[in-house]
Amino acid sequence: MSEIRVENITGETGVESVNFTTGINVTGILTSTSVSVGSSITAGTLFGNGAGITGVTAGKLLRKTVYTIIRQGISHASFPQDDTAPQITEGTEFFSQAYTPSTANCELYISCTAGVREQSNVADDVGMALFINDNTSALRAVSEYISGDTNVVHGANLAIFHKMPSWGVSAKTFSLRCHKANSINFAATGYATEKYGAATHASLFIIEEIAT
Repeated sequence: MSEIRVENITGETGVESVNFTTGINVTGILTSTSVSVGSSITAGTLFGNGAGITGVTAGKLLRKTVYTIIRQGISHASFPQDDTAPQITEGTEFFSQAYTPSTANCELYISCTAGVREQSNVADDVGMALFINDNTSALRAVSEYISGDTNVVHGANLAIFHKMPSWGVSAKTFSLRCHKANSINFAATGYATEKYGAATHASLFIIEEIAT
């Protein structure tokens, strides 16, 4: 195979693009301010933030939004101990956030964590559920048993992951509600306590929009 080494390749007048009619194979790094692909592109790694990518259908990250779940004391309330979805009036709300999708043509991927703990002896299990304002039943719910004869931990770090389709470009409100515990994002040093600073113990509520 022959080899050509050059610093720059330009079109006939020095300003227009060069056409490779049967394709081009690059084994190193291809750097360009503008790349137009007629059919497809295959790469081990694409560098850059992707903001200028157009013509992509499914799979493109459209937007990532991050909200903070603050450290807070809350009132003690429970979800019923049965096999039905927690309701939006049950437990104690500790986070809510209005959200408007950027487009109807995407999926929403939601992830959140929170330290759900007892400051006093009020719970032998804790839970957390995700809601949206136009649905009285929880979208997701998680729980943890925290009691025991020799291993009482007074709470748990709970996480929720949920996928749902966009409902369009209008606002709805997500919320998180707690089961039995009376603190959120407190330090786990025996009973939950305010240590290490509120900012370090705050957790995140993340929404990613992926094009469909």
